[in-house]
Amino acid sequence: MFKAILFDLDNTLLDFLTFKKETAKAAAKAMIRQGLNATEIEVYGKIFSVYDEKGIEYQKTFYEVVKQYNLEINKAEKIQQAGILAYLKRKFEVLKPYPSVVPTLRKIRNNGIKIGIVTDAPRNKVWQRLILTDLENEFDFVITHSDTLEFKPHPSPFNLALKKLGVLPNAVLFVGDNPSRDIKGAKEIGMKTCLARYGQVFKSKESADYELNKFEDLLKVLE
Repeated sequence: MFKAILFDLDNTLLDFLTFKKETAKAAAKAMIRQGLNATEIEVYGKIFSVYDEKGIEYQKTFYEVVKQYNLEINKAEKIQQAGILAYLKRKFEVLKPYPSVVPTLRKIRNNGIKIGIVTDAPRNKVWQRLILTDLENEFDFVITHSDTLEFKPHPSPFNLALKKLGVLPNAVLFVGDNPSRDIKGAKEIGMKTCLARYGQVFKSKESADYELNKFEDLLKVLE
């Protein structure tokens, strides 16, 4: 029996990829409505190109997109702000946990197992997402990139989690969607690992001890 389960956040607990796709679509439409001379597909592609180059958490995505069109400064600002506001509005509509996340987490906690989050996202964004999705009180602790300034698979985030738990690594199961970050990092520190295939975006040869096709399959792993 595991004494604790640690989770990645995005694409493990939250349907983050759908959120990013839907908000990019909304932003592209809004920017074109305000006069950007482009197609929705073109602007959508440029948004994801910025994500690919600068990172999914980059805070000036729409500025980077608009500046490529060399617009007059006020027109550029109008279009940029239209994209930002459309993104935010759609965010509140579409960012949600995967099905059965909340009841599954509560069943796990009712069995006396501690649960925590170890994510590469910055602290402010993590708490925004948790509060928005009503998950802010479901975990014993939350570790973000802001706590260690290291990204998984670096051992620092995992070591901090073990310190908070006060248990040996082999008593902990780590659940994540990214094999080269979540699974690799947890395995190297001695934790058992579980791949969230339902949210997996990045492929890797790194194998996990268990795999989930849907979140509630985690209960079968614990049996």
